[in-house]
Order: sequence, then structure tokens, then C-alpha cells
Amino acid sequence: MSTKKIWDLHMRVTGPMTEEAAAGMKQLAESIAQQPGVIWKIWTHESGTDRFGSTYLFSDLEALETYKEMHMKRLEAFGVTEITDYIFDIMEDLSVINKAPIGTPT
Repeated sequence: MSTKKIWDLHMRVTGPMTEEAAAGMKQLAESIAQQPGVIWKIWTHESGTDRFGSTYLFSDLEALETYKEMHMKRLEAFGVTEITDYIFDIMEDLSVINKAPIGTPT
């Protein structure tokens, strides 16, 4: 097993997607890209709903837990309350066969 970890996060976000909100999300994405241990993040949205999510790849559990503590507080400050999340180990040998992007941080 790899020491890398997947963090899968799901939430409901109320309110319209305005240009201001989109600009804030871009700024947030740029900030996340600088976080220690974050290898990548995929942003998700279920079209036509208030359901958003993301899947992250972290270098290790310690980096994930440090980031998670900070990010959950940030989400609460944004008014996001309906949050579910899961932390997964990666079965790297099998994932590589299926071309999973299990790279190293840049």
C-alpha cells in the first residue's frame, strides 16, 4: 500500500453561482495548489443541483489531516454545513495499471 491518501469530500452549497463566487473559487484553487502535501485536487459539481465535491490526492496522512482541519473550518466559515468526507488508502499497484495519476507534488 502507498502512503499517499485520497480525501473524498461532498457538500451542499446554497446560493447562486455568481461571477464573484467563481472568482473566489479560482482564488481558493490557487491557494490549495500551494498547500504542502496536496498532489492534486479534482473539483466536482452535480449539474442542476446544489451538490459539490472534490477528490484530493495527498502525499501522506499527516499532510491530509493538517489540511483537513484547516479546510473544514474554512468551509464552515463559508456557511457550508452539510459535509461528508472519507479518507482512503490507495491500491497503487492496481491503480497504476489503470493509468491513475498518482504522481508526486510539484
